[in-house]
Amino acid sequence: MPSILLLYLAEMRFLMNILMLIRYIIPSLMISMDEKLCKDLERWKEIHRLTGSDYFAMAQLLWRNKEFRNLVIYRNRHHAIRRRIVELFYPPMDTLYIDAFEIGGGLYIQHGFATMIAAKSIGENFWVNQQVTIGYNGQGDPPVIGDNVMITCGAKVLGQIHVGNDVTIGANAVVIRDVPDNCVVGGVPAKILKQNMHVS
Repeated sequence: MPSILLLYLAEMRFLMNILMLIRYIIPSLMISMDEKLCKDLERWKEIHRLTGSDYFAMAQLLWRNKEFRNLVIYRNRHHAIRRRIVELFYPPMDTLYIDAFEIGGGLYIQHGFATMIAAKSIGENFWVNQQVTIGYNGQGDPPVIGDNVMITCGAKVLGQIHVGNDVTIGANAVVIRDVPDNCVVGGVPAKILKQNMHVS
């Protein structure tokens, strides 16, 4: 009886080793690591306090964070085979939609549940929370968003508007007009609450 148990444990250990191998090899070989994804990964590593190689950190994030999976799929959207492989091994969050024409490096998605990101362009170091809607407001283009912008939970940023650099959009705000640089906005409709604030 003990020998059967030992054999079973050895088989389980072998299967776990195979799973671990797949877990680490897939990200390192199949994902296109362009400059923007490298900046994204660096920011996620910093926020989640991950150490070690980039591929090890990527494997951990893909394993644990569905929002990061969506981001990697978005960054590999022009590489159909790589995108499909990521989707197969790491199913994305099905209520998070990233449909922006262009997003700079350093994108961080915190609790991306029920979030829609449809912008004409978004700058570097963008931070977005859950239940955010960025998109169209009837005819015209979606918003243009600058660098170092944070959009917090439940906010709406709609229509052909421009959000400047170093801006924080407060929870549940509805932004339908241009927002200047270096400010905090909130309310319905959103108005400037603080100005000349630097967001990092």
